[in-house]
Amino acid sequence: MSLLSFSWCMLVVVVVVVVVVGGFDDQTVLLQNAADKNVSMPVIGIGTGGYASNNTSPHGEYWNDSVAEIAISNWLKLGGRRIDTANSYNDQVGIGKAIRESGIPREKIFITSKVGPGQGSNRSIPSGALGYNDTLTQMDYTLSSLNVTYVDLLLVHWPYDPTHPPTTDPLCRGNTSQEMKACRQSTWKAMQLLFQRNKTRAIGVSNFEIKHLQDILDMGEAIPSVNQCEFHPYFHEFDLVDFCKKHKIVFNGYAPLGTPDWAPWSHKWNSSIGDLPLVKSIAAAHQKSSAQVLLRYSLQQDVVVNPRSWNNDHMKENLNVLDFKLTDEEMKMLNNIPRPKNSKVCPDPAKYP
Repeated sequence: MSLLSFSWCMLVVVVVVVVVVGGFDDQTVLLQNAADKNVSMPVIGIGTGGYASNNTSPHGEYWNDSVAEIAISNWLKLGGRRIDTANSYNDQVGIGKAIRESGIPREKIFITSKVGPGQGSNRSIPSGALGYNDTLTQMDYTLSSLNVTYVDLLLVHWPYDPTHPPTTDPLCRGNTSQEMKACRQSTWKAMQLLFQRNKTRAIGVSNFEIKHLQDILDMGEAIPSVNQCEFHPYFHEFDLVDFCKKHKIVFNGYAPLGTPDWAPWSHKWNSSIGDLPLVKSIAAAHQKSSAQVLLRYSLQQDVVVNPRSWNNDHMKENLNVLDFKLTDEEMKMLNNIPRPKNSKVCPDPAKYP
């Protein structure tokens, strides 16, 4: 796996039958565990991960501060209120400017950011290392870049980093399972401190598999409020979703559309998910777009979404998915779509110790 392919993602034939229970019909979901009281997360957000260093490619939306400022300004005008970013996305300055100039009170906007592995193309940001002091330093950079005093949700971006950026934490210099457990726990100690200092209203993780979450649970301390992982019909880990539900951890799916604008799917998959005849047929039956069907597919499984788009028409579509429901039979068919051999957009964290 190349450094480039890993960095971008920090920016998402098995037959499965799932009985659909619940699903999101409201605009927000209440966060639990390591979250302030009454912190509600909009179930539909906008992703902003896409690296400006790749802008010579004919594929993909590659974000930077100028792109983010325009896109987030439009998102807020359309009624969007949740924004997903990270230090490594190189767009937080632009996002912060758009928020300030929107005229919308800060408390009405939900900002998610991330610390940990990944620097994108901007090497001036603090090392994206796991570890106690590194996490605190990265948070200071996040708040400064966004020009805010707090974020609503802070996530540990990845449970492990194969690129091994320099770390000041002696507990984060190994790569065995036990050494990485100690590193993750040290990082989570820092996350709890940031939460206690009111620099974030909630804390969680991203790309954590059950074994990684268990490392945090074994501490007997604060439990993550959110786990953000790749989720779409080509890749879904229902055991992980169920584990999160059991522990009241909100599951946030990224790449819910399979990143149809980006190149990787084109050499991994025969077809983008939204171009599948089944998805198009379901969309026609509901008079919706394929993208709306895929977002509804996630929401009906209690998975909140943050599709990435800088296109205004697509943003409008993404916000308009709470006025219809897929049938149980449609959900089963979507769950039973044959999965390509390489079904993930991003690297597989299940391979990490």
